[in-house]
Amino acid sequence: MTLLADLLAQRTKTQLSKLSIRSGVSPERLAEMAQGSDATLSELRRLAPALGVLFEELLPTNQSESPAELLFRRSIGPGAKLPVSASRLARKMTSSLSLTSSTSTHVGPHWKTAFLPPEDSVGSAETNAAIFRTLFYGNDQLSPITTLPSVASERMGVLIYVLNSSDIDGASAFVDNSAFAFVSTRFSGRMLFTLAHELGHLVAHHGNESFALIDEDIESTPDGQDRDKEAYANAFASALLMPRQSVGITLKTVRRLAKSDSDQLGDTEINLLSRIYGVSFWAAARRCEDLELIPRGGAYALHTKLVELHGSAEQRADELGLPPRPEIRFPKVPWPLLQAAVANVRAGEMSVGKAASALGISIADLYSANAPTKH
Repeated sequence: MTLLADLLAQRTKTQLSKLSIRSGVSPERLAEMAQGSDATLSELRRLAPALGVLFEELLPTNQSESPAELLFRRSIGPGAKLPVSASRLARKMTSSLSLTSSTSTHVGPHWKTAFLPPEDSVGSAETNAAIFRTLFYGNDQLSPITTLPSVASERMGVLIYVLNSSDIDGASAFVDNSAFAFVSTRFSGRMLFTLAHELGHLVAHHGNESFALIDEDIESTPDGQDRDKEAYANAFASALLMPRQSVGITLKTVRRLAKSDSDQLGDTEINLLSRIYGVSFWAAARRCEDLELIPRGGAYALHTKLVELHGSAEQRADELGLPPRPEIRFPKVPWPLLQAAVANVRAGEMSVGKAASALGISIADLYSANAPTKH
């Protein structure tokens, strides 16, 4: 199945009808393409921006897998089924590299040698999380860092893509001196943790060889040959987003204000932690497990209880009137890619229209996006 057929087959009739209006391609043609009918170049050009993908991603390819796809296949082991999203990730990587390779604006990661090798999945993850905050947050080891998407994109040079994918949570890769992180569309708390998890994979990679990893479900317990890698990435993400000392100070303040002298940490406090640090209840509860604030297995027990009694941890937090989670903004297009496109336009090597088309955004968005985010 081609990427286009896969994207269309995932949509309901109502969604296809809306897509038809946005793209100008008839519902009948969309239905035919969902069944594998070839699209014309004109149809592909209209569908790409409507689907939120690059035109190049929709172009047909031969049956052999691309080098990027082979990297993803190598990471999941022999015999395992490659997620359908892998082809889409590979095409994004290929199109990104073709754009950045034509300009000197993009340079390789300057931070690769700043981190410790992941010899101890917990100890080195905590240390590397502190190093990360020193490098990119002015040694702030306490504050929530909900600006992580823009910092990772603009200051680290990571090419971050947000995917509309149901079969994976995220992915990461290092190819041709370029770092990639993919985060699937979920609610913001889970997306923030997924990004931190993928950054954990990137900072743990100290060699120059290419690699690619797919994370189908970050919240599940890792097993098999990737157990250590996933445990490290989860430990890094937890420590980065919820530093040990910061959590202690926050809980002490919360209990003082609530005039609580209980030794038990309940769902209210954990839900408040999740809102303050911008993560999911599950991530906050697992961090409390790691810090021995609740017994091992407590995160699962509390999460299950909240689902049974309230529908979800989020509904429970809303019922308690807890403050909303801070807004977390992911870039529309990777910042290094945007900079490369702007450099090509300024050098006269690419028109504004072609650059906008290559990035899958409007000309107006290209102009407005050509400014760094304030951190």
